[in-house]
Amino acid sequence: MKRFLIVSLAVLFTAALLPQTAAAGVGLKGGYAWSNLKFTGATDIPPLQDIKNPVGGVFFDIGLGLFSIQPEVLYIRQGARMEVLPDWMETRVDYIQVPLLLKIDIIPGPISPMIYGGPYGAYRLSAKGVSDIGGVSTSTDIKDQIKTTDYGVVFGGGIDFKLGLVKLSAEVRYNLGLANVAKDPDPGMSVKTKSLMVLVGIGF
Repeated sequence: MKRFLIVSLAVLFTAALLPQTAAAGVGLKGGYAWSNLKFTGATDIPPLQDIKNPVGGVFFDIGLGLFSIQPEVLYIRQGARMEVLPDWMETRVDYIQVPLLLKIDIIPGPISPMIYGGPYGAYRLSAKGVSDIGGVSTSTDIKDQIKTTDYGVVFGGGIDFKLGLVKLSAEVRYNLGLANVAKDPDPGMSVKTKSLMVLVGIGF
């Protein structure tokens, strides 16, 4: 319930910032994210694997001819997995992410390739360390180890399909975290998020 309220407030706040002429430019998008963590300054970190989780939310589209500004409010899980079969450990950090994208239609028309990019900010909802070692499953709250906020850049591209008043989209994007999300890290150490997303959307 807490997560639902936070998402709802973020959507309402973002919508309030948009001009009334952008009311038709709203939609939903969702898909899958392959997320991982980038450690620097730490020599004892083994190779990490992606964690795979659904991602989704709402977007707004402010059209400016060949360009458009596209704010979004998304739920995404960041983290990584360490595996020594049959044992494994995962870091799972859930965020509300708010990208602000500049989108360019390369070839305007009913089928339009597009590219986009821009910054994002994110607010941490939860952080857990989950493991299964020796057949024993555990889940530990690690919010005291992860900062409340993250930020970075987004870039990607895809195709828009215009069907009357409805617009369908398929896209691939990459999130590159720029913030050190570790709270009280060792000197010279940083932990940054990264993820690859495949998304589909419907706009009205």
